Amino acid sequence: MSVAVSYDDQIQRIRAKLKAAKKADGGLKVFGAGSHRYQLDPPASEEEVRAFEAEYSVRLPACYRAFVTQIGNGGPSSQGSGAGPFYGIYPLGEYVDEIVDHPSVVLSQLAMLKPGMTEEEWAALTQGLEEAGKRSDEEYEAELGRIYAGVMPLGSQGCSYIHALVLNGAHAGRVLNMDLGQRVSFAYENTFLDWYERWLDEVISGVLRQDGPSWFGYTLGGDDEHLMRVYAGANSRTQKLEALKGLAKLLTASKATCQKLLELCEDDDAEVRRCALRMLAKFACPMAQAPLHAHLMAEDEDCLAALQSLHWYAKGRVAEWVKPLRGRMPSIDSLETFRFACYLLQDAGVDFGEELRPFCKHANEEIRSTAIWSLGKLKRKNENVDVFIAGLDDPSPNVVRTTLQALEGVRDPSLPAAYARVAERFTTEEHHVLTNLRLRLKEMGPMPGIWDKLRDLKSWFAPGARH
Repeated sequence: MSVAVSYDDQIQRIRAKLKAAKKADGGLKVFGAGSHRYQLDPPASEEEVRAFEAEYSVRLPACYRAFVTQIGNGGPSSQGSGAGPFYGIYPLGEYVDEIVDHPSVVLSQLAMLKPGMTEEEWAALTQGLEEAGKRSDEEYEAELGRIYAGVMPLGSQGCSYIHALVLNGAHAGRVLNMDLGQRVSFAYENTFLDWYERWLDEVISGVLRQDGPSWFGYTLGGDDEHLMRVYAGANSRTQKLEALKGLAKLLTASKATCQKLLELCEDDDAEVRRCALRMLAKFACPMAQAPLHAHLMAEDEDCLAALQSLHWYAKGRVAEWVKPLRGRMPSIDSLETFRFACYLLQDAGVDFGEELRPFCKHANEEIRSTAIWSLGKLKRKNENVDVFIAGLDDPSPNVVRTTLQALEGVRDPSLPAAYARVAERFTTEEHHVLTNLRLRLKEMGPMPGIWDKLRDLKSWFAPGARH
């Protein structure tokens, strides 16, 4: 016989922490707080809860039931949501059709989703979704219902992201993060109330009041000492990485944690050492100097970790890294590493045209585009007109479009002929090349000879022309 769990103590803590969170975030800086304003409407009655359970043939998990009957149900947001992560928590019974159009059957079915699903497991579960969509709306809805059985929407995270509650099965009461059709991510807490209380703790501590985007609940919770204990006791590589990645949300870390991170910067596991490097740069950049330099000069993935660490956590110190980065750039061969190298040089505010020019001829068209785009950010970009003209003649439409965008503000007598060649190559707006070309021509104005060279196209580019 199961024993009823009492949440009385936690309910009292949450009530007190709600008041503390509202006070701590008086400026409503936490993502979504401007919508719910840390307010909740009065709790739902037992009669309302039983009516919902009868309508959908479900039994609400006790942790969530305690919340809506003892703390609050909905609130002041435009969707009726009350205080909670992201844009808050929906009122009981609202938006239950956000996943499927007809939730009355689906909510009562046994949940199939589970924490830690691999890409392969997710692919196997959802393999019929695309084909069902091609056959009919009804079959697509049925397939969605099968995948998301026993899952009730809880609130919006913005765009198409939501948090949801598992209603039954082994993981009843747990919260998951989801974007319809994409692999789900379970929050780490075992109950809805634990998840909600963690959110309040992170508001109060300031973790969620930091500048920048917040993805609450997507990483392991706790302070640095807790997370390093998790790391030390981890039984798998996955647990170790989850512990290290959980550090990213924190504002500070102890000297002991930083010393351990310094040691891990030489770990045999590449992902562990790269993650440790990023966190050490965040909390104690001076301690990270030696491993940052070692990673910068190593293979592209290690180099990327160093560049990300500097760009994300040490923008005030990037000037000292310009010289070694300039020496490293010629051997960079991956798009993401090259992109972050460009970010870092932009952070330093230096003219790095000479380093970029060779990449404008790279075999990878995305690297060519990135190089040309970065050239377009330079104050003296007009000195690279020859590179831009080569970009306008590039076989890739994406490179041509990027080049036109990078040429904003550049007026040079050699450009009209190149613009004419672009207009001859592209006769439709499929790649958005012509729209950008028109902007550049309008920008050049009455430059001698330009409209003579383009007289056959002048009517096409006339203001208000329709095509």
